[in-house]
Order: sequence, then structure tokens, then C-alpha cells
Amino acid sequence: MAFFIDRQIDAVHTAQEFVQRWAEAVLRQAARTREVRRRTATDERAYDLGDVPELDPWMLEANRRELWTEEHMLVWSARQLERWRARLAKERNEPAPPENEALKDARDALEHLDEAVLGLEAATPPEDGTRRQQGRALRKLPEQSLSLNIGGDKLF
Repeated sequence: MAFFIDRQIDAVHTAQEFVQRWAEAVLRQAARTREVRRRTATDERAYDLGDVPELDPWMLEANRRELWTEEHMLVWSARQLERWRARLAKERNEPAPPENEALKDARDALEHLDEAVLGLEAATPPEDGTRRQQGRALRKLPEQSLSLNIGGDKLF
């Protein structure tokens, strides 16, 4: 028995599937990020007011770390959604939606953060001219750095 395979229809279907997956992931991640932001703000207010004696600076720092990584994952998911929307447009022979440059630069900077010069407060591009490719995304960010702390300037 022979099956008729239309690669174009398959490609469109698969690209639609990935758009759906990443759209759902963005919604889930946005909800998680909002919840962690809310909890972090609530705990910090309670700590400042002395309302919850069991809160300590280590717990607040754990909240900040969790928030930073949740925001990172939201940026990553949103960028994946954007890329799959462009692929779907390509498969449909349509013009690609405009790319969000700030989102792209943020995702790229996060992906290559391990190549950056790390400080206590921020990551910056390497100064060494021989490693010019490294840190390229960081150079595109405001202040040409990425805050490593929650509570200061916000990238996310």
C-alpha cells in the first residue's frame, strides 16, 4: 500500500505544532514568573516590616535567584516562540513576522553568559580583542552588561 506524502503540508503542520508548544510554554512560564515575582515582593515587604519572623536574608536571596532563572526561562521560551513563528511563515511562503531585536539580544546574552567577564553585580563582554566574538550579544544590551542581581536594573 502506497501513501501519498506531501512534504510541504508536513512541514507546515510540524511548524504549527511547534508554535503551539512554545506558545503554551510561554503562557506557563509567564504564570510561573508572575507567581515568583509576587512571592518575592511579598516576602521582601514582610521582611522589611518584620511581619514574618522566620524570613531571613538567605530566604530572600533564594527568592531572587529563583526569580532570575524564571525570567531567564521566560526570555528563552519567548524567543523560541518567535523563531517558530518565523519558521511557520516560511513554510507557508509568507513574510516572516518582525523580529524583536531586544528579545533576541537578551536571549543571546543569556545563552553566552558563560563566556562573559563575571562580577558580583553584572556580566560584561571580554575586553580582550582576540575574543571579539565572545560577548557580542552583551555589547548590544543597554549598558553593555547583564545584571546578575534582582532588584537593580531589569533586563527582563
